[in-house]
Amino acid sequence: MNKISALQGDGADKSGRNWRLIVVAGLLGCVLAYFPALNGPLFFDDLPNITENAYLAVEPGVFDSWRVAMLSNESGVLRRPLASFTFALNHALVGEWSSFVLKATNLGLHLSIGLLLYHWFYLLLCTPALRASALFVHRRELALLAAGLWLLHPLHVSTVLYSVQRMAQLSTLFITAGLYLFTRYRLRWAENGATSGEVIAAGLWLLLLSTAGILSKENGVLLPWLVAAVEVFLFRGAWAGRERPALRRLGWFILLLPPMLVLLAFAMDPGLLDARYARREFTLFERLLTQSRLLWQYLGWTLFPNLYDLGFYHDDIPVSRGLLQPFTTLMAVLGWVLAGIAGLFLALTRRLPLIVFALFFYLIGHSMESSFWPLEMVYEHRNYLPSAVVCLLIAVAVFHASTRVHWLRLGAAAAFLLLALNALLALRASFWVDELMLARHTVINHPESPRANFFYGNALFKAFERREELGLSEEERAAFLVSARGHFVQMHALDPGAFSPLVMLYQLDNNFFTELPDRPDWLQPIRDGASSRSLQSSDRTALEALARFAVSTPQSQDNTEVAELLAELIALHPRRADLRLYQHRLLAADDHADKAQLQQALENISALRADELSAFPHLVVHHGNQDKGAGYDVVRQWMARDTLRTDLLLISRLFEEVPAE
Repeated sequence: MNKISALQGDGADKSGRNWRLIVVAGLLGCVLAYFPALNGPLFFDDLPNITENAYLAVEPGVFDSWRVAMLSNESGVLRRPLASFTFALNHALVGEWSSFVLKATNLGLHLSIGLLLYHWFYLLLCTPALRASALFVHRRELALLAAGLWLLHPLHVSTVLYSVQRMAQLSTLFITAGLYLFTRYRLRWAENGATSGEVIAAGLWLLLLSTAGILSKENGVLLPWLVAAVEVFLFRGAWAGRERPALRRLGWFILLLPPMLVLLAFAMDPGLLDARYARREFTLFERLLTQSRLLWQYLGWTLFPNLYDLGFYHDDIPVSRGLLQPFTTLMAVLGWVLAGIAGLFLALTRRLPLIVFALFFYLIGHSMESSFWPLEMVYEHRNYLPSAVVCLLIAVAVFHASTRVHWLRLGAAAAFLLLALNALLALRASFWVDELMLARHTVINHPESPRANFFYGNALFKAFERREELGLSEEERAAFLVSARGHFVQMHALDPGAFSPLVMLYQLDNNFFTELPDRPDWLQPIRDGASSRSLQSSDRTALEALARFAVSTPQSQDNTEVAELLAELIALHPRRADLRLYQHRLLAADDHADKAQLQQALENISALRADELSAFPHLVVHHGNQDKGAGYDVVRQWMARDTLRTDLLLISRLFEEVPAE
């Protein structure tokens, strides 16, 4: 048996005899902590991406139904088809949308990743850079502790229990599988070398896993970059029993290539992302400054998981408007500069390899969502993958502490840490049992968060709407309604430009607070800010809700205000198909509407862009039996534009709904 085989198969040490029992206990503790919340609510992005996506409600026996479901999500360039497939599979298995099934699947993925991390950590501690250290002797205990820390960490609750974040989980699953596969192959090659066929086979597996990761979420593209980090910092070009300088240089080239390509892209076109940032309320420079602070914040949440800091929303964290606004920005930037210099120095001098690897793994893991790309500023799920090697470092720190403090035993310290994390995990997961409880906890922890206030106000209003089902007394109903309005007012005060609280306040005051003295005109701030505000996704959702409200009360004189507001917004954003569609819905609700005008409005929408398909279903229904020839012509145009044939099933359903003569 060669050395590597002996290392990988060594189970004779006493500390490893009961490792299976420890694994089972850790998995059971994780399941018990999450289990009460598996019937928890589906909300926000769960709704448009899952339950309101009609294409995911597949007909199991129809192949094309699965194909359409996989292409039905418009997130990302490639539509994340693998994630959509798993959502459709959940629906097909039970015949309806089940919160329990969706969240239980997420939990199963979480447990699977935890097991993969254990095996990968074990192999990492066998790499040439770490084999001579004391860590190698205790690799099984350290791998178990690190995987347990990651598995039970309360920071990951919002990834596991927020159903739509399965996209992040699947991407992490494939990346972790790829890292495990590469490390396992590479350990054998470092000792014995490899044939070209073995290298090609490993490369194909990595390509397959990277592709699967990308088709789940774009973060999957990080796998080759992370593989390069493993090669550079832990294998150092080792091949067939000795180091190969050419292989080491190749590893460094691949490691440095992505940032060099990004810098080159911006050097060639400094305004590369200007159009995308025009839709944000911060600049590229401000985002990079803010992310420098957030990366330290994320690290702090991993090392010290204070439940008062964690939450569903973190938009109360201020944007960095300059190096001194706030002052901590300068400290954060300098901290990362010094960390980078120190990491490169340690790498070149071959000291503290695990710390250097952890630093680069953490930064690479955050590079997609926490750097220059104009995404929203902060979310906890972005730590799902990057926190993995941080947990390994924590386990190593506990090990070193146990060797230096005579009364501290590794087993006792590990048990204490895991039990403490399990308790924190169970406590945090308990808030996800009910939407009202989660929203209340979120706003208590983040009272200055505009979205937390809206979340709680919306949860209170939902509870008010279910007043009969919940058996609320008249006093409780009034309290829920008044409290909901108060939190919408608070969000408006914290974020005066946001449309969401204004639309909710407009609806509440028109329905329930009609006798309120000096009732504000909640639509006026939308008019005032429309010309200077880029429409956010939350604004579009709010305007859609406003249009639905107006359609539900077609005789209301206030609908004239809504129609005028939509017309003003369309004038400011003439190429926004969604705004024109809201306007069409409002016009169609009027029994006296001019049908020619309605048809023209729909044709204007379809003429905006070659890939704009939203008006075609309405055009088909509009023609109905009045003009079959025109209806078929609309279908012909629709199919000509729908190059992926994602709407074939919808077209067939529309024909079923149009009554025959």
